[in-house]
Amino acid sequence: MTIRQAIPFLPEGMSWSDWNGNMLHYFGEEPLPYVEEVDWRQLASGVVLLPTFAVYGGIDPAPFEDWREWARQFITVVNGDTQ
Repeated sequence: MTIRQAIPFLPEGMSWSDWNGNMLHYFGEEPLPYVEEVDWRQLASGVVLLPTFAVYGGIDPAPFEDWREWARQFITVVNGDTQ
């Protein structure tokens, strides 16, 4: 049985510090680091490999210019399309 997760926050209107902090708050049982915004791809690359999220398949952060674009895609994969 696979336990599915949901990410209860969206990147719109959030600073990187808030978004990274929320990931730590909600998923702190995983080895998530706090990184500076300039290093957001480091966190994104690691998040998709964690057991909690690996079941969803990875969203490679490399093609994304902005962390919010990547986060929206990542959340859509995890939570499903909400539109």
